[in-house]
Amino acid sequence: MRLTALALCAAATLVAPAAAQTPEGSPDVLPDWLRMPTQAQLMAVFPTKAMQKGVDGEATIGCKVSLQGALFECIVLSEEPADLGFGQAAIALTPQFLMKPAMKDGQPVVGGVRIPISFKGIGTRTGSHISGGQQLMTRRFLGRPLWADAPSHAETAAAYPEKAAAEGIGGSATIRCALNEYGRLRACTTLSETPRGYGFAKAARALSEQFALAPSPDEVELRGIETQYMVTFDPAMLDPDKRVIGKPQWTQLPSAGAVDDGYPAEARAKGISGARVVINCVVGAGGTVQDCQVTSEEPAEFGFGQAALALAPHFRLSVWTDQGLPTVGGRITLPIRYELPPAADPSPSAGPQVEPEG
Repeated sequence: MRLTALALCAAATLVAPAAAQTPEGSPDVLPDWLRMPTQAQLMAVFPTKAMQKGVDGEATIGCKVSLQGALFECIVLSEEPADLGFGQAAIALTPQFLMKPAMKDGQPVVGGVRIPISFKGIGTRTGSHISGGQQLMTRRFLGRPLWADAPSHAETAAAYPEKAAAEGIGGSATIRCALNEYGRLRACTTLSETPRGYGFAKAARALSEQFALAPSPDEVELRGIETQYMVTFDPAMLDPDKRVIGKPQWTQLPSAGAVDDGYPAEARAKGISGARVVINCVVGAGGTVQDCQVTSEEPAEFGFGQAALALAPHFRLSVWTDQGLPTVGGRITLPIRYELPPAADPSPSAGPQVEPEG
């Protein structure tokens, strides 16, 4: 990996990432930068509380790098000071990054990186301005939105730029928008686009009407809040037989009671303490799981497959992934492992352990 750095005068600095081992093992080629945030993008997420106090800070995040080069499943590894929001500010920047994915045996693989980000040089309390006279403290930014609605796989594929599709070129764009009072997007502008000249930003902006923010339990006033979304255009999604959806997140899982009630009676009576079932499902509207089929079941003679199918209505997935990919209209594989607590253990069943595989 090239050890490059991006210096941002009187704002923030981004230090080159350190590679981590990929889930598949040591790659032949490590992830490397294609795109980093600009100074304005870094400043846009500078923590409000820290800016009010005129305090600098830093954070290190750890992320996975998708097959398309987007960052996902990012976590805060460290932040200093610890209570001013620098970790979450760093997480909010992740749609602005794009990397060359790790490579193994000539094929892209999921990799991992550690990214230290230093927010330095503010040194000014409330009232600071950026070029154009916009007061920084008036901004409210939602860095990791949870979408109730988002473009489906078919809608995303239909928006694929014609020139890029003809040449088999993939790309991505990050779009920044304001929210209206209903959680819909308006006044969208392009933050970044890679590569340029193929219309990926225009295509991504055209999808903005399909996004809607999930309702907030705190009834936060949405008008005036800004947010962002990334769209990744992968040539594979142009094949109607393929559904490139990345790795969605769970928004709902079956309760322990639902799992315990559905545990096959014959298996319970014979002391069968566990099973593993794999089901393959279509992701429906709102991230529901539909049209599921059992692809494997072990042991096979006690009804665990039917029990897993009965749980399908209790699952719900995110409708858009951190990698900038749709889920609705795609297929997902769900390995489900059942574990029956020992008879002497009065605690309720913890439910099936699941790991979605797009």
